[in-house]
Amino acid sequence: MELGTVVCREETPNTSNFYFVADKEVKVKVGLFIQVKVKQGLLIGRIEEITKTNRYFMQPETISNYETSINSNFPTDKWEFLLCKVYCLGILDKIIKRANYPVSPGEIVYMAEDENLKKLFKFDERGLHLGEIEAHHLKVNLNMNRVFQKHLAILALSGAGKSYATCVLMEELLNRGDDQGKAGILVIDPHGEYSGFVYDKKFSDKTNLIKGKDIRIGLPHLPSYYYKLFLPNLSFVQERDLIKVVAELRKTEDVFGIKEIIAGIEENENIKQATKEVLFANLSSLNSLRLFGYYDTPSIYSMIVPGQMTVVDLSEMTNNRKRQMIVAYFLRELFNKRIMRKVPPFVAFIEEAHNFAPERSGKENFSKGIIEKIAREGRKFNGLLCLISQRPVHLSTTSLSQCNTHMYLRITNPYDLKHIGESSEGLTTELLKSITSLEVGEAVLVGEASSLPLFVKVRNKEVMDMETSRSLEDDCIAYLEKSEKKKKDVSDLMEG
Repeated sequence: MELGTVVCREETPNTSNFYFVADKEVKVKVGLFIQVKVKQGLLIGRIEEITKTNRYFMQPETISNYETSINSNFPTDKWEFLLCKVYCLGILDKIIKRANYPVSPGEIVYMAEDENLKKLFKFDERGLHLGEIEAHHLKVNLNMNRVFQKHLAILALSGAGKSYATCVLMEELLNRGDDQGKAGILVIDPHGEYSGFVYDKKFSDKTNLIKGKDIRIGLPHLPSYYYKLFLPNLSFVQERDLIKVVAELRKTEDVFGIKEIIAGIEENENIKQATKEVLFANLSSLNSLRLFGYYDTPSIYSMIVPGQMTVVDLSEMTNNRKRQMIVAYFLRELFNKRIMRKVPPFVAFIEEAHNFAPERSGKENFSKGIIEKIAREGRKFNGLLCLISQRPVHLSTTSLSQCNTHMYLRITNPYDLKHIGESSEGLTTELLKSITSLEVGEAVLVGEASSLPLFVKVRNKEVMDMETSRSLEDDCIAYLEKSEKKKKDVSDLMEG
């Protein structure tokens, strides 16, 4: 479809931008992809801004001094036109080449053909179907290897649809056939947003739900590293004495817990009383978490199965220390097993990643170290991360920098925008401005997955919704109804 004609304006056309005047009969909009002939071949570009102009109305003082309506005396409507600014993406060839010669003024601009866009963005018919290019109604199917060539980051403010987009990505991974390759999926879910997969008949047989309160870390086979990690305030001597007692227990007992370790310390005459008191206090603190037991629950090997998903629901757990211990232990053990090829390739989705791997943290942040380690080394072993966050500026730079594909939904915080602008190649000033005005469910993909920045309207998800939050009004009404019912039940009991 013919859209308009290239014009000269503000030192354009150049190799980065050009303008064209849109034909009056066609409808153009921001985000539309265009194609135009240049000396090197066929140039593909994207409309980034549209300006409506009219020479009759360019001088405000003329309009203000005109006694009657200018519209009734002059053919103003014939002088109105749309001026479209285009950002040049590249020259379409066997490989996408950078434009090094500008388009000629007077060239005709056409809407980009679907086949050319598929070639430009390297879409894969067997890939992950995330949505469509809205302006073209073209399906966005991304190659799984490209999406997870390293790691993925999904970034947006609260309520912009990042969890919705994440659900769509999970559905695509779960729906893959044996011949397409199936990864195991682990989900760290602080708010219970992904529990719907367990209760939806389409995905229930592929999903395992683990409640935080049911998780246990087995002490008998716990490597000594974790005592140092989980009790960071111990001195070298205190740590040494503790590990010695644990080693002795392993020789004599098949199973033991924190109480048995405390008893072993009490009976050991070689440990100073001051050291014992410190160890008792620290171990009692661990015991109060009700996290450590005789065996791992669940088993590390049961958590990762090809084509299946394990959701670790931490929504009922308020102790941040306990949450981080769970994430630190299971991620480290899974990654170690993956290095030894004892578990299948996996993708770990970490919701609210800025809480588990913050940019600034003290020595009692247990999970940051392993997340950064997987971010740096996981690609070699296909142990991969999907980091989901509403505050990218607070997320570990080490982790975020290792994500070579970013999905941005609406972000308005200026500090976050500045942060992602500095950390993502291919984000122009106009694209950053567009991110602030994205509607719910619209996303921009940047990085290895799409070759060039790509606007996507996320498709409708299949999985059922889980109510994780209610409006203030509904929550107040529900609370009042519950209180009234409780009063009535007490009253009926008293009368009975």
